[in-house]
Amino acid sequence: MLKSVSNSMLFLLVVLFGCKTAERTSTVFRAQEGYVEAANGVRLFYRLLGARPDTLVVIHGGPGLTMDYFFDDLAPLAVNHTLLFYDQRGTGRSTLVSDSISLDAQRFAEDLEAIRKYFGIKKLALLGHSWGSAVISLYATRYPEKVDKMIIVGALPLQQHQLGEASRNLEARRDSTTLKRMRELHEKSVADPGNTAVCTALYALWFEAFYGNRNAATRSKGDFCAGTLESRRNKMSSVDRYTMASLGQWDWRSPLSKVLAPTLIIHGTADPLPQSAAQEWATVLPNGRLLLLKGVGHFPYLEVPRQFFRAVNHFLRKD
Repeated sequence: MLKSVSNSMLFLLVVLFGCKTAERTSTVFRAQEGYVEAANGVRLFYRLLGARPDTLVVIHGGPGLTMDYFFDDLAPLAVNHTLLFYDQRGTGRSTLVSDSISLDAQRFAEDLEAIRKYFGIKKLALLGHSWGSAVISLYATRYPEKVDKMIIVGALPLQQHQLGEASRNLEARRDSTTLKRMRELHEKSVADPGNTAVCTALYALWFEAFYGNRNAATRSKGDFCAGTLESRRNKMSSVDRYTMASLGQWDWRSPLSKVLAPTLIIHGTADPLPQSAAQEWATVLPNGRLLLLKGVGHFPYLEVPRQFFRAVNHFLRKD
């Protein structure tokens, strides 16, 4: 259990809402919030959910998004695990650093180490979605002895040049009308970052192409536009500009081949991020295995929640 969390601070409310379905039962927990002090004055906003003995650190996508786009959607995992979410540097309620040095991707890995130390976790169990897989890769190759298990969902490719296939997949799924509307919304968003309606419409249109079943988007309780005016502006002006670029022509195959932590790679065959890249993760990691979900896109926890949560819980189960 986390050394800094007492039983009085975290407890199950045992409040159920909605109706039980074949897909999912919704359970509400009380979240504990706070800040972790990282290097150079950066403060990382975190939320803890659940009160189980083992802890799963959940790393959101982006870069530049916040935990809020999937915090509520992943809450069912708190039945069996304590979930530790945090807003990455430059985003949400964490310190809004804006210079290229502070937004170097390697700093994101060091932030994860600061979180591990703060909570006194000997070895981390990690779940990373999309861009979160990059943070996990950088961390695991730098601190392999500090990683217990890894779950990679909607993985970024291990080689930078493979992103081109994702771009082509997205282009093929969008018609000229959609692209025109996206450009219009993007221009409005840049001109007025505080316009939540425009932001919401832009992300809804952007992510349509990331689903196998687009109707599954309506299941999300998340918010891609969470944060303040300042954090949204910082994403567009700084995080989007510097963080991915700091990776250069990355190739993580060799360093990851030395990471021995058991790893589950969950990937949908309808994800625009290439299936071949997910297969490469499973091949390169000595103890990696791939769960391919047929016809599922980038958000499997929304499209096939029962299958997703069952797979994650089974993988994390202590024997």
